[in-house]
Amino acid sequence: MERVVADGRFLSLRGTTFVVKGVTYGSFAPRGDGRLFPESDRIESDLNTIAACGFNTVRLYNPPPVELLDVSRDLGLRLLVGLDYHDLRMEPEVSRRGRRRVLDSGFRAIEDAMAELRVRPEVLAVSVGNEFPGDLVRLHGVQAVGRLLGELVDRVHEEDPEMLVTYTSFPTTGYLEVPGIDLATTNVFLEERAALAGYLRHLQIASGPIPLIVTELGLAAEIHGEKEQADALSWQLETVDAAGLAGATIFSWTDEWAVAGESVEGWGFGLTDSHRVPKPALEVASAWTRRQVRDVLPAWPRVTVVVCAFNEEKMIEACLRSLEVCDYPDLEVIVCDDGSEDSTLDIIRSFPFKTLTLDHGGLSRARNAGIEAASGEIIAFLDADAVCHPEWPYHLALSFDEPGVVASGGPNLPFRDAGMIERCVDLSPGAPMEVLVADDRAEHVPGCNMAFRADAVRGIGGFDPVYTSAGDDVDVCWKLLDRGGEIAFAPMAQVIHHRRSSVRGYLRQQRGYGRAERLLVPAHPNRFNRLGQARWSGFIYGESALLPSLLRPIVYHGPMGLAPYQKVASRPARELAMWGSALVPLSPVLFASALLAGLIWPPATLVAVAVLVVTLAFASAVAVSAPVDPKQRHSIASRLLVAFLHLAQPIARSWGRLRTPLRPLQRGGPVWTGDRQDWLNQLVQETRAQHLSVRPGAETDPWDIRCAVGPLVRARVSTAVAWGWTPRAKVEYRASGWLWAGCAALAAAAAAGASWAPWMAVIGLCAVVVEVFVLRRRVRRALHRSMAGAEAQDQASPS
Repeated sequence: MERVVADGRFLSLRGTTFVVKGVTYGSFAPRGDGRLFPESDRIESDLNTIAACGFNTVRLYNPPPVELLDVSRDLGLRLLVGLDYHDLRMEPEVSRRGRRRVLDSGFRAIEDAMAELRVRPEVLAVSVGNEFPGDLVRLHGVQAVGRLLGELVDRVHEEDPEMLVTYTSFPTTGYLEVPGIDLATTNVFLEERAALAGYLRHLQIASGPIPLIVTELGLAAEIHGEKEQADALSWQLETVDAAGLAGATIFSWTDEWAVAGESVEGWGFGLTDSHRVPKPALEVASAWTRRQVRDVLPAWPRVTVVVCAFNEEKMIEACLRSLEVCDYPDLEVIVCDDGSEDSTLDIIRSFPFKTLTLDHGGLSRARNAGIEAASGEIIAFLDADAVCHPEWPYHLALSFDEPGVVASGGPNLPFRDAGMIERCVDLSPGAPMEVLVADDRAEHVPGCNMAFRADAVRGIGGFDPVYTSAGDDVDVCWKLLDRGGEIAFAPMAQVIHHRRSSVRGYLRQQRGYGRAERLLVPAHPNRFNRLGQARWSGFIYGESALLPSLLRPIVYHGPMGLAPYQKVASRPARELAMWGSALVPLSPVLFASALLAGLIWPPATLVAVAVLVVTLAFASAVAVSAPVDPKQRHSIASRLLVAFLHLAQPIARSWGRLRTPLRPLQRGGPVWTGDRQDWLNQLVQETRAQHLSVRPGAETDPWDIRCAVGPLVRARVSTAVAWGWTPRAKVEYRASGWLWAGCAALAAAAAAGASWAPWMAVIGLCAVVVEVFVLRRRVRRALHRSMAGAEAQDQASPS
């Protein structure tokens, strides 16, 4: 037997996808030698029947006896072995000594188990724990429990470096983050299809770029009945297949079940009863073991994959080979050579794909050529320096199954054998990543892994040729959202994508992203702040975190910790990283300005010192928090490089924005349909045309947009729209935080007897009056133009 290995979000065996189709076995009352398993003849009989039913994996709750390992190897079964020893339940007394005793006990249990499990290919993975109680997590602390489990994971890896290791969670402590695990496993029992599908989507996002296996699901036949058990198991397994998980193990094989040596009665979760008589649910499970991903839908839509390449002779072959092994039933591949000057075109022609030979015109023109030639209902795009998983087209197509979805995309993961610089670039900001607004919805999917309905992308005219190397994917996503479409996110539509392999190449890429952002401003002015930075409504997947041990996640536990489903409510560590990256470009300007001001007023140099200290503190926090493996070579150099890239990336991106001239503002916007969202889009564009900064309201704001012309006053606009009458708007003018801070400073200065305070108050008052006058005039003009346009289009409407 060969070992099953992790391949991003999938498991792989001999280069092909391995999907866990399993059943749980145990735990049992102790037998004569004290092992929590049946006698040897019963084990052999059970495993033979399990294999005959088509299962490929058995989940165990305790280290198995040697005869179980041998029979599993002979039958080709894989084992997911649990180490659920009771000493893992940390002592009520929270102390360093108590924690040490727990670890020592865990280490001894791991050493005893691994003496039999190491270098056994039939062992798929080892779980260092199962369902750590939620109240104990709250008692000891999320970080403490996570670190303890992480140390147990490390010890298993020390015993067998190639062994896959996991911790088996459940909804009450689904927020636990265990460092070092190779795959995520969880137990979940939900009796509603929609609830299970939604929770699995959440788990796929929360687990990150590792395989996810549901290790317990099912229904109690002695409570609900055997028919209901079979029916529920049928849709549960269909939901698992549709989600594209790395697999599942059904709870359980038999009704013979014991906890702490005592038999458990009255549930009946087994596919067979305690005498091994099959239930109707076993037939459902056996049919599931024979299903593959292509069996999820009775008919699959035609998918066209477009690959655009320019001088990609080093990468294009691996990309096209990954598409060649895809077994999607109706797949068309079009490769667009964008005037390559190396041997890229010769490599492309060696594959049985349609080839378009183009003059060099940039990425958007090449993609548009692919769209024009495509015959598929769905058009997907894959970068030439990326390779797709064999099931990639299936999961993209499944994400279009819901109405309203016009685009989709999936994660792009780094190559595992990448060099040091490429690994550091992957840990740095600015990578082409998805921006999620929900577990299965996105605001943006990156161009290296995106797909569109053919009629939708053609309906907006394809990609704008002004974007020659970046920004085209953002532009298309925002245009589709503005037209009311939805962008799905398919977490299992996985591609492996090369990052930049040199610091110079990375900074050049970020400068290009800055130029693209500058070009995007006229087309989507409401999506940028006054500094020209994109204002995302969702969160960037895979954001780095600063000082996670200090800035711990805030978890929703429910009243007195009794919520059955507990999850992370916010992550201060990621929020700090986001703000740090946003403020870094301002630090050189503030530092230089403070030094110049110090020539006139020496105390101003203290501001320069403060800026320098804060910048170095940010870099130090990045270096400490970077998830660099301390065992790898050049770990210290990697941390220093990641810190440098966190400082250099925002500056390079800002430089690209500043060096790019602003295009004329694009007017017009969406056609008026009587819908409030349409008119708000028009209003935002008209407001931006008046050279006002615009910020849309958040979920809890009673206003729709906030406008400003300076730092002192804000205009809040609330709107209402209904069929048959012109839109209405209410405008409120409010003092900003800067104005209140200035008033407080002047009051303090006047109280201290400063003679200049009254003069500064007069100047400030004049500034407020002027700003209110200008802001009021421009907001009124924007409202008038947008309302006039809406009324004219409403009158021209056939209705």
